Amino acid sequence: MKITFYGAGNMASAIFIGMIENQVVKPEEIFLTSKSNKEKILFFKEKLGVNVAWDDKELMEDADYVILASKPQNFPEVADRIRDHIEEKTKVISVMAGTQINTIQTELGTNNPVARVMPNTNAMVQHSMSGITYSSNFKDRDELVELMESYGKIVEVEEDEMHNITAATGSGSAFLYYIYEKYAESLIELGFSEQQAMFLTKNLVIGAGKMVEESGITFSELRKNITSKNGTTEAGLEALDGDGIRKILTTTLNAAKNRSEEISRGEN
Repeated sequence: MKITFYGAGNMASAIFIGMIENQVVKPEEIFLTSKSNKEKILFFKEKLGVNVAWDDKELMEDADYVILASKPQNFPEVADRIRDHIEEKTKVISVMAGTQINTIQTELGTNNPVARVMPNTNAMVQHSMSGITYSSNFKDRDELVELMESYGKIVEVEEDEMHNITAATGSGSAFLYYIYEKYAESLIELGFSEQQAMFLTKNLVIGAGKMVEESGITFSELRKNITSKNGTTEAGLEALDGDGIRKILTTTLNAAKNRSEEISRGEN
């Protein structure tokens, strides 16, 4: 198998590192190229044993998959580079936010099968939650799913739902990290040192995650199990709800979703 990556940012590297570490593909089956991250891909070549190249004919020759991981605004330039070299056998996989299948096929001037995947950087620890959608002519979907599941879980959606997936899981980790960051800052205001606040928050998050994974019960039940009538947790939750956290999160997700829709319309 040959898988060529155009782009080697955080998302792309999370994907191919997950694939390699889970032995779904061999390092020598991965080809990387990036104009803006030359030092980074040379680092991956030395560390992982992947291939690095800048010649588009070499990169596209006999490629089973080409994974488009550039910034959406840079895609027309990438399309110009690969348009004349893409082979009939090659399946096109996009991890570019907001860039629609018909746009990809139009820019490439081809009817090659296209899939859009929206992973997140949790792929680096094999815990990505990714959405995937396909063009109607995309066959052998099971092989792609196996590749993508090497770094996490997959949910198949219709293309118009990808904006929601982008907001919920593509950007979602960053939203949660921001909440954890602010929680740690609040612990400092409570009187803990910065080191203590980070240690407490990190292990609180890890423990809560394990409870969610291993207990098999809902978030609501987990919360209720901690909350005693007229207790400290209840007092804190009432204050938290009073600040309208659900409204804040809904606004956050809608802002990310709307931006994904803007990108799909070509709005910078």
